[in-house]
Amino acid sequence: MFKKPIIILLIPAMLLTASVAGATTIVKLTSPADFIYSGTIIDFDDGPDRAVANNRYLAQGVAFSRDDGFGIALYDWQSLGQVTTSPANVLATIKFGSAPFWAMHVNATFSSPILELGAFFGNDQNGADFSQMTLSAFAHNGSLLGSVTVPTNNNTSVDQFIGLRSDAPFSSARFEQNGNWYPVCIDDMTFAVPEPASIVLLGLGGLALFRKRTT
Repeated sequence: MFKKPIIILLIPAMLLTASVAGATTIVKLTSPADFIYSGTIIDFDDGPDRAVANNRYLAQGVAFSRDDGFGIALYDWQSLGQVTTSPANVLATIKFGSAPFWAMHVNATFSSPILELGAFFGNDQNGADFSQMTLSAFAHNGSLLGSVTVPTNNNTSVDQFIGLRSDAPFSSARFEQNGNWYPVCIDDMTFAVPEPASIVLLGLGGLALFRKRTT
């Protein structure tokens, strides 16, 4: 009569371990409509041009960084005569402030593990140098869980979507273009933190209690 409660208490931990330790499945998302969890959307339009954005969105659950430690900007893309999904700002790894150079990547670190992430990207001015964007997801220990890649349309506009869903929670992600001469520009980044029960149930092979995304 004492074994039953012990077994019940261990089941959630066993399922969560199976979800994290097993092979991770990454699904490519082609638009925000592909999200199955309720998401947080950051449009980067809450501050002035060239405001530092690294820790600006901690209250929303995310911090941004470059590998060299320099600042990442809110950048008025519309003032340049360019198009973005929610004017006027984008998040951009441009050369500004003390940064001596631009960066071809941006890292996002989340305060709580997430299962879905996506954003619109652009600044794809030259297909010979910048021909694709890659989004990678990493576990809490920094190990790569998987990635997706989208080829550029080379129109400069921030109008292409890249996103992914993982069946194992991830704690950080990286947007990175494959060239050498253009900073990363993203807009309307969406990420979804599922309910704890949903994470545990993913250990059953994906039989989770999905919640529909709300606006």
